Amino acid sequence: MAFDFPLMRKAALRLAASELGLYAAIVVVLMIVAAFSGPFGTYFHGPFLMRLLYWAVGIGGGIAVARTVRGVFARWPGALSYPLREPLILLAVTAIYTPLLQLWTVFLFEARTFETVSFWQLAAKVLAVCIMVSVMRFFVSELIKHMPAKPMHRTDRARLLRRLPDDADQTVLRLSAEGHIVHVVMAQARYALRMRFSDAVNEMDAADGFCTHRSHWVARVAIAGTKTCNGRPVLVLSNGDEVPVSRKYQPELEAEGIL
Repeated sequence: MAFDFPLMRKAALRLAASELGLYAAIVVVLMIVAAFSGPFGTYFHGPFLMRLLYWAVGIGGGIAVARTVRGVFARWPGALSYPLREPLILLAVTAIYTPLLQLWTVFLFEARTFETVSFWQLAAKVLAVCIMVSVMRFFVSELIKHMPAKPMHRTDRARLLRRLPDDADQTVLRLSAEGHIVHVVMAQARYALRMRFSDAVNEMDAADGFCTHRSHWVARVAIAGTKTCNGRPVLVLSNGDEVPVSRKYQPELEAEGIL
């Protein structure tokens, strides 16, 4: 099961502004709680302000490493399924972050006793925390997926257009994915972008449109009609293109009165 559920990602975009503040507040609270409680034996290694500094850098550094690793894996190898990709991400974060955390721990608490900080014990703790965070991310994503949608402020220009030449048409008719390439189809032109299809759909948040298939997105204004092919509905666009509708997305299009 992957995180890239279209409905989940649309809901996440609608809540992005409030979520950013929420996540920042959670991180600050975690830092303060860790400084007070002193987990993993840090309570006995200095006063409160020193522990607060330690956990601020430790938690902030961990978030930075995790986001960087996830960003790399999101682009390469992007074709990996979630059950295979997630363990690799956790192992990569652990391998990169553990030596950094070890150096930071030694620098702040045990500058003269480097050998007393066990790398493997620290790695096991880092991996355990990574696994817990991964599990929480999954359940939070599922929760967001089922949250009722809130009205979203729309802008006049889709973010995806920033990736196109300045003289490109401003109206996107449809998007289609072919491997790691997303084809952006305009009325008079077509462009190929190397990116994930889900990211391209996210960057069309300012446009009114629908995913019709795991590899197709269409703008509402581009839909000129419908037809049936081999017993399945197909959208006919204003430029004559025909876009298939999968069973997964058919109910949404029916609810919108398109089918």
